[in-house]
Amino acid sequence: MFNRRNGSVLAVAAITTALGLVPVGTAQAAPQAACQWTKTAWELPAGTNDGFMYGTDGARYGVGLTGTMSTSFPYGIKNGLGTLWDNGKVVLRLPATTTVSDVNSAGLIVGTDNVNNNFTAVKVSSTGTKTALPSSTAWTGSSAKVINNAGDIAGTASVGSKSVLVVWPASAPGTYRELPLPVTTYLTVTDIDEQGRTVGYTDAGGFVTDLNGQWHPLAAQGTNGKGEPTAIRDGRIVGGITSSTVNSEAEWNAQGTLVRTIGGGALSANAIGGNGTVGGLAFVGSTIRSVLWRNGVLTDSLPTVSQYFQVSAISTDEKTLIGNDAGYPASYTCS
Repeated sequence: MFNRRNGSVLAVAAITTALGLVPVGTAQAAPQAACQWTKTAWELPAGTNDGFMYGTDGARYGVGLTGTMSTSFPYGIKNGLGTLWDNGKVVLRLPATTTVSDVNSAGLIVGTDNVNNNFTAVKVSSTGTKTALPSSTAWTGSSAKVINNAGDIAGTASVGSKSVLVVWPASAPGTYRELPLPVTTYLTVTDIDEQGRTVGYTDAGGFVTDLNGQWHPLAAQGTNGKGEPTAIRDGRIVGGITSSTVNSEAEWNAQGTLVRTIGGGALSANAIGGNGTVGGLAFVGSTIRSVLWRNGVLTDSLPTVSQYFQVSAISTDEKTLIGNDAGYPASYTCS
């Protein structure tokens, strides 16, 4: 499932072959596009003018926030409500107390709500039925961040001033597991694959948990380099590396070993398709836009796609790109 940060654009720095990696620039002449991409703007609820998708199953469903964009300070979406889209149509809006993070192919939403005056991890059906996830009395709060199609949920819990990684397994309803990570005060969970591996990052850098629940740090390079993963599919991890000297797209395996980086204008990767195509942000000439890579090589600079579109997910058959455009979610279909 996608749960993507879509953060600020990073400064670009060159990556040398002396690092033993695979630098592949995007400043080269754009390759022949494999597809003509046709846009579908997703619906906004009546009385709203802005929306942002936080999570999607990569096909049918998406969840996010919709409301009215403020035209004066403080900027942002006012009166925003958690929203579920089904094939680009709004089918559910949730109370203001419920924040949404991700959704799976059954339309099951995960997020956070105020339960008995505590921020609590919840799941919400596609019809709006809300259920609090199991919790520990030692927690002062919890939040569900990502869900896969099997129904496995991962998120965080607060224990005093510390954060812990929690998984609620679909195979054992009513239970949870706290997965060991280095002690941290900052923890973000960004994705979970169909096998149950999770990725995210702490103040120490990126991590992946394996099928046994053990964590592995994501390798990085550069001065004070840190990996920031955004997506995982079948154990393949993509994201970016930030440091004082190097900023680039990055790809890792399920043990956290760095497979390749892409420099020369590549900024970050946000999605992986079913056949291994990676989508992310890069400079194309002097413009930052979404592009597609395969095995570290630019395959489509998406010239027919909006400059402002940020790809968040690629469908299993790689015929659909899903993400956020200027002011609303959107999808592009290959023809």
